[in-house]
Amino acid sequence: MAVIGAKPLLENIKERISESIREEREKGNSPAMAIIRIGKDPASEFYFKAKLKRGSELGVETRTITMEEDVSAREVQEHIDQVVMDPAIHGIIVESPVPPHLDYKKIVNRIPWYKDIDGASYENLGRLMSGMPSLVAATPLAVMEYVSALEIPPGSTFAVINRTITVGRPLSQLLLNSNYTPIVCHSRTRDIKRLCKSSDVIVVAAGKPDFLGKDMVTENSVVIDVGINSVNGKMVGDAKFDEIKDIVKSITPVPGGVGSLTSTLIFSNLLQAMAYQEDQRNLVA
Repeated sequence: MAVIGAKPLLENIKERISESIREEREKGNSPAMAIIRIGKDPASEFYFKAKLKRGSELGVETRTITMEEDVSAREVQEHIDQVVMDPAIHGIIVESPVPPHLDYKKIVNRIPWYKDIDGASYENLGRLMSGMPSLVAATPLAVMEYVSALEIPPGSTFAVINRTITVGRPLSQLLLNSNYTPIVCHSRTRDIKRLCKSSDVIVVAAGKPDFLGKDMVTENSVVIDVGINSVNGKMVGDAKFDEIKDIVKSITPVPGGVGSLTSTLIFSNLLQAMAYQEDQRNLVA
């Protein structure tokens, strides 16, 4: 058994991003992003602060736009449009969840794909599925960083326990693009235990603590735990870590695993967004 923490991967990612930022600055460019936060949902507080901290460490200008809980949809649209039109802002993130009277999907789909560094818009998802240049959500990218670091052989089977447009669907496409064989599982999947046990890698993002137990893994299983849950004031994943850590081949911890990479990979997306915007300017010129 091996517990695969994020620290070595994180240092490598930060080094790559820092080098790219230095190159941009040498060309006279200053990477900048905007984070839009509506209300003060405590669930998003941790990630909001993590992005601000990482941006400061990397030397990226991070502009925060905060709105009150009762802001109207029209006002949100006006703020979005102002940021989109600002050429000094290369990437935009809308923190979720938003207040219940607002539609998160409508908000993020107002952002052009080349500034949507959360990869949340329908256009980015469609571009990913079509094999076109796109920006992908940070969580699937974090999983792929682990897949690369673990040197999972092409053709390996993955049980992806999630079918959302932010994790399971983009991740399955990234896996396909890298010649892996994803099996997308969900709440109505029949015999999910058998599918997990027969897969080389299990990516668990069920949104339920203690979902993945010893009856779903083997000694050859690689477990990548994407879940983040608060149980009695403690952060835990979707896998029964203590129950299966001595059974499986390897497992990522929570905290200190996939989630540790996501707030940093946003800045990788920011640099990619800058490149796409430069390409568009060159086409127009």
